[in-house]
Amino acid sequence: MDLEKLKKQLRNLRQNSNLTDEDLELLAKEQLERQEILAKLTFCISDEERKFAGNLLESYLNESSLESAAEKDTLRQLIDIEIVLERVKKFLNIEYSKANPAIPTQMLDQLTTLNTQAIELKEKLGLVSKEKDENSLTETLNVLTKKALKYYSEHKGCNTVKCPHCQKLFMLLMRTEHLEAKESSMFKGTIIYNKPLLDLYHNKILTKEKVAEILGVSDKYITYIYDNIYLKELKEEKNEK
Repeated sequence: MDLEKLKKQLRNLRQNSNLTDEDLELLAKEQLERQEILAKLTFCISDEERKFAGNLLESYLNESSLESAAEKDTLRQLIDIEIVLERVKKFLNIEYSKANPAIPTQMLDQLTTLNTQAIELKEKLGLVSKEKDENSLTETLNVLTKKALKYYSEHKGCNTVKCPHCQKLFMLLMRTEHLEAKESSMFKGTIIYNKPLLDLYHNKILTKEKVAEILGVSDKYITYIYDNIYLKELKEEKNEK
């Protein structure tokens, strides 16, 4: 929105009737700044997430002012990470509420990584002290650890079964040496990324909107990873041949 148009709208509000022209301009610039940050968020795709992002932005701007474009970009990155963090936490809570919950260790690792990134960005913006945020991370991990231990305590007898023939009890044991750790196909490091989906988009089989819907991200995010990751990988593969 144009600055002068926004100033005119603000001037018509009763609570701003006593403000000077300079104060109105400052207020209008602050609102435009907020709108710009929210408009450039990558992971904000639902009304609930937009409300969550707006509340975060207000909270952070009340704690610290932004002095440069770099700080605005850092704050945008922080809010993006906070949105993904919220998704991961909701996913974990849903998993733990199931009748036979699995313990998604990869998602716990993802939670730790995202929390670490959020801490670093907050420190860069001077929003919170390192000690305070590390305590918050520790509290989150402690809660999840307690849930995992509670699940084990309540289900540790689930591998004891009764033989239908002789009625005797015996245990089913899992040999962990046959388990193989595999990297998730939905992440590249800590970035949401799936090459087969990007292949379908590149070959015009799926639209950008459909790929964004599957990955749970915005159209802008698909454009970003396509231009900055997928095409670079494609070029490297061609050079290797």
